[in-house]
Amino acid sequence: MDNASMSFNDHSLDEVNTKLVRVYPLNHRKVIKISVTVNSKSHFSNWNHCLYLDGQIHYATALCSQLAPGAQVLDLGCGPGFYTQLLAKRGFCCTGIDFSPASITYAQQQAQVAGLDIDYQLQDVRSYRPTKMFDFIMMTFGELNVFSAADAKSLLKHCANWLTPSGKLLVEVHSFDEVKRQGQAEPSWQRHSQGLFLDAPHLLLTEHAWDEALQISSTLFWVIEENGKVTRFGSRMQAWQDEEYLQLLNECGFNKIQRVDTAVWPSSNTFEGKLYTLMACYKA
Repeated sequence: MDNASMSFNDHSLDEVNTKLVRVYPLNHRKVIKISVTVNSKSHFSNWNHCLYLDGQIHYATALCSQLAPGAQVLDLGCGPGFYTQLLAKRGFCCTGIDFSPASITYAQQQAQVAGLDIDYQLQDVRSYRPTKMFDFIMMTFGELNVFSAADAKSLLKHCANWLTPSGKLLVEVHSFDEVKRQGQAEPSWQRHSQGLFLDAPHLLLTEHAWDEALQISSTLFWVIEENGKVTRFGSRMQAWQDEEYLQLLNECGFNKIQRVDTAVWPSSNTFEGKLYTLMACYKA
């Protein structure tokens, strides 16, 4: 093992600068949800050119086109604003909520460049309390899975209360098998010239854990810079069986729950069969 990877072993947990953003107990360890704290423009730009995103936004637009012009759309966990910007260009009034400073800053900059009036707010979606109702609420790319079962249930109940009587909820979720697979993955390390966590050369070490009883997977990311500085990031995901998603949505005030065909809401090749989308209506 080379010197760069050896520097990882030279740091105890107490000495590591850990990015604690959202803390969850798991196996007596603190596990956190990733918050991108660097403005990694190259990362955002690469995502912006994913072909599958076009297919998804066309479907979202088709759904919203059933609503009145200027319908209110809420994106919970909006990231750098890909969906909100594309929907705003089509005349919808968009609100995006995310707790990543870099994502919100990037989204605001892109909206300004495009001349779009999008309400981006730097908040934890769990504590967000809007002052208006929405016609369409979306949570994509497994956003729901990063929350504990109690938090997910609370958030979905809030969503039901925020929707207009004819409103719809779209949630893109991870399959149970995918969450478990990630928790059971082998540890790894890679060298990067730049990446999600740092816009500079670094070594990224990754380790995983799966809690069978709690059905939770966790991942720790150790970012080692050339000067030896080590920063720890982390994520966690709650696994749900297919029928558990349906029960959860029903208990939180939704009905007419249907699984969206992948032909109209596709995933990238990387996540094919690992993510799927559910559409639900407000149970008036």
